[in-house]
Amino acid sequence: MSESAPAPRQLDDALKDAVRHTYTQLQANTPGFKLRRAQSQMIAAVSRALGNSGGVAVVEAPTGVGKSLGYLTAGVPIALASKKTLVISTGTVALQGQLFERDIPNFLKATGIEATVALAKGRTRYLCTRNAAEVQGEGSQDGLFGDEPALFDRPIAPVEIDVAARLTEAWLGGSWDGDLDNAPEAITPNLRSAITTPASGCAGRRCAYAANCPVLRARTKVREAQIVVTNHALLLSALSLGDVDAGQPLLAPPSDMLLVLDEGHHIGNVAIDQGAASLALDAMGRRSNRLQVLINAAYRAVDKDTIGNLHPSEAIELAARVSKLLKAFRDQVAMGWQPSDETLEPQWRAPEGRLPEAWMPAVHELAEDTRALFNWFHAATSLVAKGKDGADAAREKLQRNLGMASEMVQAMHELWSVWKREDADGAPPMARWITQDRDGDFILHGSPISAAQVLRKLMWDSVDSVVMTSATLTGGGGFQALAIDNGIPDDAEMIALSSPFDLENQAELIVPPFPVPPDDRQRHPIEVANYLEKELDWDKGSMVLFTSRWKMEKVASLLPSRRRERVLVQGETAKQKMIDEHLRRTAAGEGSVLFGLNSFGEGLDLPGEACTTVVITQVPFAVPTDPQTATLGEWLERRGHNAFNLIAIPHALRTLTQFAGRLIRTSEDHGRVIILDSRLLTRRYGQRIIDALPPFKRVIG
Repeated sequence: MSESAPAPRQLDDALKDAVRHTYTQLQANTPGFKLRRAQSQMIAAVSRALGNSGGVAVVEAPTGVGKSLGYLTAGVPIALASKKTLVISTGTVALQGQLFERDIPNFLKATGIEATVALAKGRTRYLCTRNAAEVQGEGSQDGLFGDEPALFDRPIAPVEIDVAARLTEAWLGGSWDGDLDNAPEAITPNLRSAITTPASGCAGRRCAYAANCPVLRARTKVREAQIVVTNHALLLSALSLGDVDAGQPLLAPPSDMLLVLDEGHHIGNVAIDQGAASLALDAMGRRSNRLQVLINAAYRAVDKDTIGNLHPSEAIELAARVSKLLKAFRDQVAMGWQPSDETLEPQWRAPEGRLPEAWMPAVHELAEDTRALFNWFHAATSLVAKGKDGADAAREKLQRNLGMASEMVQAMHELWSVWKREDADGAPPMARWITQDRDGDFILHGSPISAAQVLRKLMWDSVDSVVMTSATLTGGGGFQALAIDNGIPDDAEMIALSSPFDLENQAELIVPPFPVPPDDRQRHPIEVANYLEKELDWDKGSMVLFTSRWKMEKVASLLPSRRRERVLVQGETAKQKMIDEHLRRTAAGEGSVLFGLNSFGEGLDLPGEACTTVVITQVPFAVPTDPQTATLGEWLERRGHNAFNLIAIPHALRTLTQFAGRLIRTSEDHGRVIILDSRLLTRRYGQRIIDALPPFKRVIG
């Protein structure tokens, strides 16, 4: 007799009392705590969502609301009382670290709540002790299938081998947790790729080094924790794939998960990336040809006549056929598309995602054969892993190589499946396009153009309850665009909270009558440099934000030397080192100016004199040639919609609001945001954008 499903959870009086008690403790035990109406409103909304099965809340919480304390105050007591796992997912590693190392420990200390907390990161952020041993010469670094050169870009240098030895010693000695983001030594990109392992190359608990594996130890902590801090990419990966280690999902079963999406405006792009596929035709053709050696090795290891219902000759023939088909399709593409030698990044895109009919027979055949080949590798990997002598080093190495080959073939199959799939009537199509790399290889791409279907399947329909929050969700026009883009359920509670700061008196929004538009490639950088020279307060802290690296470096080069020496340009040194130097200068009363791109426009906290002016050199519209955006635009236009109004403006507003949010970080801050884009004064959409930005005092034109 099957067990009946548990009754849906409801936000009862006991849960409400637990949340109120938590908030009272937080106020009493946090020095300098200020009651904020917006934070109380957020706590109530989060309680309603997480306290009820199927609850969903979307909360726009500007800087100063205290959103992390808002969702922790409601989420932690509800999760503990409901015996659910509170999963907090962030858009950036920086916020993930801040929550785990500072915000959550401070919250638990102030409230007196006892709860176990763990950080969930991808495998490649941890030391692989097996690979580190092989780097030190305690094994051999084989190529993908044993007959190729090493996987790494160049041989490991002696100094890198010494670093690998010291890292291993620190891990085994207990002075370091194996997390490469907090490594006690500087690690080169080359060494990092050598001492980590992706899922496909990991033998899990069958690995000879499993007893001393940082990944397995970290994941055990994650499974046992009551509060888990992760990132959007790992969250969606875990929801779509689960995690095979020990037969349990990595984060928590979706039905046992209370989920908070912090920096929730990123989740859509991460979901689109999750559903995307790509394939390098030449490279994959060569690799497919090499699979025969591995196929023979698998039959010898398991000593069976058939694997996956195929005899050895049939499996080898299948791999050879895939390689042959890939080469033939490459010739077919070359006949239909000749990229110009003058184009820096050649690209061909299928209009509205529709591929040429002449290509479809080959696409269908490749989709079918790569599916069969993936099934064979999946079966072979399982059989080799189940062998009696599973701890044997040669067999373990074969299992790893089969795993990597299986992942490669799966990636092939995913691309051909996306290209083969018929787009549903009335639903946005898949974007399908081809690029050419510097070596002349054709790279095939397929990607969703809307996150709605992906998120509906993985999150809204499966996770117990969800809260999405960020300082920028509405894009100035309500939640409609966000809801459509992300497939948010119709019954979700959506609220935009007011800033607790006196923004009208603390800041000015200035849009000067700039002499040239941003698309004037020659004159715009010159005028930006002239404006900064004359108008910037060079004795204080400022930030200048750009949408292209070329323009950022050009403007820096045009400044007089006495100004240029005050400027720190993103990319010239490590990001944190730049920020530390900027803070040192401004604290010492020296002028300092940060030149940065999008990543500097979000999440950077520079209170007081560290940032009194933010200059935005142009409105950050999405690039219209981006294949996903272009395909979605075509689809909307064919249905009578204005793609610019529905896509470009909400995207630009969310990004602009993030940029403007760098200015006022505390109730004591003052300053100005300046936008050097004449289109805001001359185009019809300009006033709409200006009106939707934070309520700073306006100085327009």
